[in-house]
Amino acid sequence: MSLSGYDAYREELTALAAHDGRVVCLAATPVGAGHPFELAHPDRFFGLPRAASAMVDVVSGLVTAGFRPFVCTGPARAGLGTAGSLGLLTRYLEAGATVVTPYAGFLEDYPVLRRLTGVTLAVPCGDAETRAVVREAAGADRPFHIRVGTVVRPYRSRGDLVAGAPVPVVSWESTGVCEESVCLVSVGEDGTRLARGARGAAPWLAHAHLVYLDDVRLRRAAGELGRRRRRFVVTGARHGVDGVTETLARLLPGCEVIAGPREGDAVAAVLAEVRRLKEPA
Repeated sequence: MSLSGYDAYREELTALAAHDGRVVCLAATPVGAGHPFELAHPDRFFGLPRAASAMVDVVSGLVTAGFRPFVCTGPARAGLGTAGSLGLLTRYLEAGATVVTPYAGFLEDYPVLRRLTGVTLAVPCGDAETRAVVREAAGADRPFHIRVGTVVRPYRSRGDLVAGAPVPVVSWESTGVCEESVCLVSVGEDGTRLARGARGAAPWLAHAHLVYLDDVRLRRAAGELGRRRRRFVVTGARHGVDGVTETLARLLPGCEVIAGPREGDAVAAVLAEVRRLKEPA
């Protein structure tokens, strides 16, 4: 049975900790609330207090001692989770922790997070991708920021996810009917849902899905995208000078890169942006 990204994260981290004593979980869930990690590894589970900033020094000490702390904010309907502000989140990352934010909405905090040196930014979709990213983060020597969804959604199986190997920088869900096809580039769960809805209405479109958005991997993804397509509509990323769409546009000179709709269930708006790029019949 498929799980939401948030539940898949909790389950996968708990399983990893059984074989890696360095993995520690700090969560907005209060101690004793039945978090699976706490039930399996109570000596390595910490509930985040309301004054969560006090835990930054704890995280820093854990990293210095050789542990790999994962800090998870509570599920949120909008923006960051209950562990606090973007400023607090960046302090955890700068201390060396991997931070997990349960929220599937558009990436309003991306321009700030991408400025952090040495942090991998990941926005997996669904159960399998989330598990693969968590495994990679647990084995990495750098912090990750992982944004996960809280709703169970149907996702296609990922045959390109190989145990022990990094998640591909570009997952091609469809290559389109010809080289001139407009390519949808989806980011995050909401963006992927919009892109799949648009392809359902216009199956000739190409669709490339991105999981990692830090500068190093986004540059690699842009190289692959540019070798295969010339016109792109990005779904799931907010507009802004340092946003995903604008960054891809800078990395793809000579290509057309435009943003999809800003919010909500707007498959028709995605198709309208495709028409702006004059998709051939």
